[in-house]
Amino acid sequence: MGQDGDEGAGTFGERGLDAAKDAVNAATEQVDKVGRHFKDKIEAAKQPETYLEMLKDITKAAPLGMLAIAFIGGMLFARRR
Repeated sequence: MGQDGDEGAGTFGERGLDAAKDAVNAATEQVDKVGRHFKDKIEAAKQPETYLEMLKDITKAAPLGMLAIAFIGGMLFARRR
């Protein structure tokens, strides 16, 4: 009789342990998923996709040409005022 009670408790304990393992595995998968999501977003943010970044790169590559464009743009802007 004492052994039957122990077996039932052991089975219940094993089921609880299995449930805990499943919960930990599910949580680990979710944390990994969130980590990958943030990593992808950070990598995407590092890539120069904005017009300002492109303009900055062009300015570094051809400063005199950009200076001429800025001068002409300034003259056009000043004439409208």
